Amino acid sequence: MSLIWPSSKAALVTGQPRLHALVVGVARYPHLIGGDGPLAADPLSLSQVTTPAYTARAISDWLINRYSNAGCPLGSLELLIPPESEVPGQAGALDHTDAATMAGIEEAFNRWMARCSSHKDNIAFLYFCGHGLSKDDQFLLPEDFGAPHLSNAWRNCINFHESRVGMRSCKAQTQLFFVDACRETPFGMLSQVNVKGEALATAHYSDSVKCQATYFATTETKQAYGPPDGPTYFCSAVLDCLNGLAAVKSHGQWQINTYSLSAALGLVMDHLADFYRQPLSCNPDVSGRALLHEPDQALVLTEISCSSDAATAAAEIELSRSGASHRATLADPKPLRRQVPPGEWSVTVTFPGGQFADSPPILCLLMPPVFEGVEV
Repeated sequence: MSLIWPSSKAALVTGQPRLHALVVGVARYPHLIGGDGPLAADPLSLSQVTTPAYTARAISDWLINRYSNAGCPLGSLELLIPPESEVPGQAGALDHTDAATMAGIEEAFNRWMARCSSHKDNIAFLYFCGHGLSKDDQFLLPEDFGAPHLSNAWRNCINFHESRVGMRSCKAQTQLFFVDACRETPFGMLSQVNVKGEALATAHYSDSVKCQATYFATTETKQAYGPPDGPTYFCSAVLDCLNGLAAVKSHGQWQINTYSLSAALGLVMDHLADFYRQPLSCNPDVSGRALLHEPDQALVLTEISCSSDAATAAAEIELSRSGASHRATLADPKPLRRQVPPGEWSVTVTFPGGQFADSPPILCLLMPPVFEGVEV
């Protein structure tokens, strides 16, 4: 059973606005390179991936423990990852989940879409992490993609673009899609003439959605990246943004909406690209503004260095305000990178070796999502 929140079907709320989530982490591919099943006729140079299980756990944990929206609380969470993966459930319990096969995803998607359609003010939340391909449309690969006994090599393949269009028939007027997958086009895919994939939903021309936001982990023709033993970099950026980096002030309160998340994600991914020395990018596609999350506090990702590498290496940098101080000494890595609450902060740069003149404190106003510092 892939429903991990609430603890039973009887506890589901369908008559009031709720966020209903479907999180898919495809962490094994038996028919791709390195898999434990018969190899696909053309595996398209795709091999095993480890990040989806970590990513799916991280997103699920955030939804259960940190998501906050007074007007639309969490209503349900379906999670598909390999059955051997254990994830935190309600009250800290561990629940086994269904595999992310094509049939498993289709069944979970149908249940999820039905719940999303139970109220027009619901939020439909879909996060997919696994292999992805692109050829005109974006394709997402379930666990059993490439099964060699199928005459149609693309039967176990999801056409994301057609599925997103089909979601217009869903009554939930706020729909969020996170596509944490590559968007490359392998040569083996280029050589095939009838690459289609399956649409998980269909719609009529008369169907419409007020807000439909898609957050792609990378731009077209590019790869998505992540460490082998943790969530993807895109997942880390999404969670950092949701935890405060994407916050904007509305009626005196910090909120995160579909547009503020879009703007912050690009800046945070650019920061991570520099930090991890990886060619990271993202490609939000947002139509309509909707409130997503009300964080405990807003945060600002700060990065403070000097205007030359030599000065940065010789500097001690302090970011401070009443009751709080963050320092990077000579022995610490620099630039000074911290996530701090917004507001006025003082930046002080000194050079203990005397190579350069010390800088007097500089008062800076820090606002989400990113503050890249002052030149010294």
